[in-house]
Amino acid sequence: MEKLRIDFYESGVGETIVITFPSGGLGLVDAHPSQHSFRPEIQELVHGKKLHFVCLTHPHADHGVDLVTVLQSHQQIEAFWHTVFDIPALIYGVEQTVNFPSEVREYASKMNQDWGEFLFDIFAAVIDRKIERHPLRSDLEPLVIEGIEIHCLSPDQSVLNAYFSAYKDKLTDPMIELPNPNSISAVLALRLGQGVVLLGADALKKNWATAVTRYQKRSLPKARIFKVPHHGGKDALDLQHRAKNYLDICSHAPNAKAVIFAGDAKHPNADVFNKLRLRTDTLCLSNGRKATLGNTNPLRLQLPGARAVYPAPICNPIISFEIDEGGKVNVLAGVRCEEGCTTQHPLPPHTRRQ
Repeated sequence: MEKLRIDFYESGVGETIVITFPSGGLGLVDAHPSQHSFRPEIQELVHGKKLHFVCLTHPHADHGVDLVTVLQSHQQIEAFWHTVFDIPALIYGVEQTVNFPSEVREYASKMNQDWGEFLFDIFAAVIDRKIERHPLRSDLEPLVIEGIEIHCLSPDQSVLNAYFSAYKDKLTDPMIELPNPNSISAVLALRLGQGVVLLGADALKKNWATAVTRYQKRSLPKARIFKVPHHGGKDALDLQHRAKNYLDICSHAPNAKAVIFAGDAKHPNADVFNKLRLRTDTLCLSNGRKATLGNTNPLRLQLPGARAVYPAPICNPIISFEIDEGGKVNVLAGVRCEEGCTTQHPLPPHTRRQ
């Protein structure tokens, strides 16, 4: 029976997801190093493997800074997937900083730093090496790789258009309010028979309202494995009664396996975490709900509730699953969150992925 493997690696404030297809080829979805050094080097994770795709789900460095090295040096990359379809125009625009009026020069300089380093390096590698580019939008037909259907459920074309128009217009009108980059997160559903893996990137509530509808219209089985969006943030899960949210498309019998990359001590949101634990088998790579050790206000700030934002304590350095055509999930690595993740789990030594 064919199986799909998915590995989630503890990645500090970011995320690293490696998909292994039935014949051994890989898909890399986002990548960020671990400041704790629990995750192997990115080159080691993909060494000697064909990469069917390298995917940047949205333009945030915590999701893509480690993709640069892969795109620059890995020998077998079939395609680069992304939602940043208008990046050449943006890069050109921010390079013209000196020509802007003084009132927008500061904004353009910051934009040049934020986009012109991280994203420029990514697209420079893609263009220089002539790697095929594949834009991700919800209106596109699913791709099929080694028998696995890959559906893009978000973002919508209208969201992409509004996002990039706002950034361009801001260069001439500093009063324009910029949209949240998380709004163009790629939501991906990987289907193998009755088994579905749902990767939520940092998609927001509005994204999920349309993504859930699209998921249901495509008659996809409910997801058995789910990457919780935006580090378990409240801006990604609508808790209002009857509101559409990502839990509507996750399996409840049996419970879906939900994976959290918390990133820092502020995540996940307490209400979201409690809801996840009620509705899913929740596993965390890191979790800010754990008891924090040491002084939480080392600077002695005289502000109510003042505390430093520490990295979230580590629960699992890696969480791995296999899912088969019948939807059965086998947990290869990782343990469930229990009692609010208050117990530190032992950390195994580094091993090369097999």
